[in-house]
Amino acid sequence: MKGFAAVVIVVSLVSMPLAAVGAAGMRAAVGSLEFIPLIAVAPDDPQQVASTPPACTSPAPVHTYAFYHCYTPDQMAAAYGVDALHAAGITGKGETIVIVDSYGSPTALEDLQFFSSTFGLPAPDLTILHPTGTPSFNPAMHGIQAGWAFETSLDVQWAHAIAPDAKLVLVEANPAETQGVQGFPSMFQGEAMAIQAYPGSVISQSFAVTEQSFNGATATQIARFDDVYAMAAANRVTIVSAAGDSGTANVDKQGRLYPFPTAEWPASDPLVTAAGGTWLQYGWKWNPSVSAATYYDCLNAGTDFDTCAAPYLAYTTGAGRTEAVWKEDWLPASTGGALSALFGTPSWQSELPASLLAGMRGLPDLSWNAAVDGGALVYTTFPGARAGWHLVGGTSASTPQIAGLIALANQLADQSGKQHVGWLNPVLYTLPARDFTDIVPLTLGTGAGVTTLNSDEEYGSGIPGSSTTTGWDLTTGFGVPSADNFVHDLVAALPSAP
Repeated sequence: MKGFAAVVIVVSLVSMPLAAVGAAGMRAAVGSLEFIPLIAVAPDDPQQVASTPPACTSPAPVHTYAFYHCYTPDQMAAAYGVDALHAAGITGKGETIVIVDSYGSPTALEDLQFFSSTFGLPAPDLTILHPTGTPSFNPAMHGIQAGWAFETSLDVQWAHAIAPDAKLVLVEANPAETQGVQGFPSMFQGEAMAIQAYPGSVISQSFAVTEQSFNGATATQIARFDDVYAMAAANRVTIVSAAGDSGTANVDKQGRLYPFPTAEWPASDPLVTAAGGTWLQYGWKWNPSVSAATYYDCLNAGTDFDTCAAPYLAYTTGAGRTEAVWKEDWLPASTGGALSALFGTPSWQSELPASLLAGMRGLPDLSWNAAVDGGALVYTTFPGARAGWHLVGGTSASTPQIAGLIALANQLADQSGKQHVGWLNPVLYTLPARDFTDIVPLTLGTGAGVTTLNSDEEYGSGIPGSSTTTGWDLTTGFGVPSADNFVHDLVAALPSAP
């Protein structure tokens, strides 16, 4: 079943039936060493189902999705309480969010401006840095650069959605980052530049690599990168990083699945705040009437996607919010979350059960919506993809939005005579329970479709996942921020400005 996994569904494939799209094939296509972004782009519906109102209808230019739901910035803000902060004038004004990606997008600014004007947001302030030269863009390059362009579009647009008055700095690294050591220097050179140029900012990292990928070079290489993270902490720069999109089922440099649970780096680094994923169902609720196995049997029999998906992605509508651990077996994909193999338990996790951490650093630290069915609307016009609105998820969606939330906290800190957030984790683990919505096991569906979402095990991988429990756990951390309470309590816990 691993062949169906979709860590990233590259733009050249979005019109294909989902069963034809898989991480194993994707990794083979882009080269065994390629480090791809943690993003999942919803395939366009192969057929438009006229008899059922679409679950998602985008703004103009209108694009519909029969089964996948989508969110606008206003909807996301309302779901998490960010709207209360915006209403109080906490919009990120005077703050900076740094976004780090390989290649970037040749249309990043124009697409961000269209996104912003469509949703009535302030005009964006975007600066683009090229630490090792301006990347070229070739959409025919096996989808590699198109995948990063989608990532870049998601990052800048949704950081802007949460902190609409914050300055955005996009670091476009060149060449693409790779598992191991080949491409990392460009990316971290860019981060070092941004840390020095924008002290007190927040950095969003929507990329990851399995911890074991460093092999014998682990200690030396991690120490080099930790120098950059230590520089960030010294300059009160917050680092937020995506926890992963394959649960505990991650791959080596040759694209082979590790036969045991693994965690992703740099999210596992104690100097980094790991962003996990949830499945936000806001105004609707997933209600499958068949099992995942039946859904895949249907696809494997050659039946069209819409027919197979109709009973499995069925839903009910109505007011209210339901939120579970991010585990979409239909992709399949799920939030990263596990014990680190590289880092011991940091002091600020010492109050968590020793039986849970077993002496190691646990991640993620907190979470945000990462679902594809219930994803973020993203606008793109770069070459090689359908121009227009797309539906995007992954912990790549969680990360820039949490970064945006920290930018809001930094603005309130300025107003309150406090220092900027900086290294978040030591303070994060002191905040009260009221600052989070705890994500607990949730049972949904009817008849043969009854499904309990209670772990981050990737469907069909055979790799045991981490359990979703009451309280802090290895799938969603503390859960999702209750934005208004979270920002105010975080700022109250910060030291006074000198």
